[in-house]
Amino acid sequence: MPRKNGEVPLFWRMVEQAAGFVIRNGPVTDQDRWEEDAGYTPFTLAVQISALLAAADIADLCEVDGVSEFLRDTADAWNEQLEDWIYVTDTRLAREVGVTGYYVRIAPQVPGEARAQPHGMIRVRNRTAGGETPADELVSVDALALVRFGLRAPHDPRILNTIKVIDWLLKVDLPQGPGWRRYNGDGYGEKADGSAYDGTGVGRVWPLLTGERAHYE
Repeated sequence: MPRKNGEVPLFWRMVEQAAGFVIRNGPVTDQDRWEEDAGYTPFTLAVQISALLAAADIADLCEVDGVSEFLRDTADAWNEQLEDWIYVTDTRLAREVGVTGYYVRIAPQVPGEARAQPHGMIRVRNRTAGGETPADELVSVDALALVRFGLRAPHDPRILNTIKVIDWLLKVDLPQGPGWRRYNGDGYGEKADGSAYDGTGVGRVWPLLTGERAHYE
């Protein structure tokens, strides 16, 4: 962003178009962070809400009447609904790990309605059999984006509960230190015997996710 407010208006048209796209198409996404599924996801929601707030600040700098209030109201409304969309409680997995609840990887949208189905079914890619999994049993590291983008406090009990589930399912201890897989049941990666990925496999450990966890810590 330019250092002088006088230069900011040069970029307002681009920001306006981007914010308009988010408003028209959010909070649900046609393609999640990993380009695999549609629905309500913690990573995309964190990005969208933060983007609307940033756009509101730029609208203020550009002295655009009425826009910043609308953008902030929308961001606040979406932020308040996060738990309704992507947080589940009293599930089999929660009882197994010993927590009250956690943020899911993705929740499908109710067809024709602006609400999520956190207990619906999600088709997981790169699997040999079927591929459908209950959304409330699918957990990813992406919930940490809610902290990195400033929407939830790092010690929020819901975040801490989710981290326990993430580590229970996705953490891998390596000689170099801990690593994490993207989500449980991920099939994108080599075979269990080390042979090459051919459309199905075992989820890889991603160095990127170790960096994101370090950012959270």
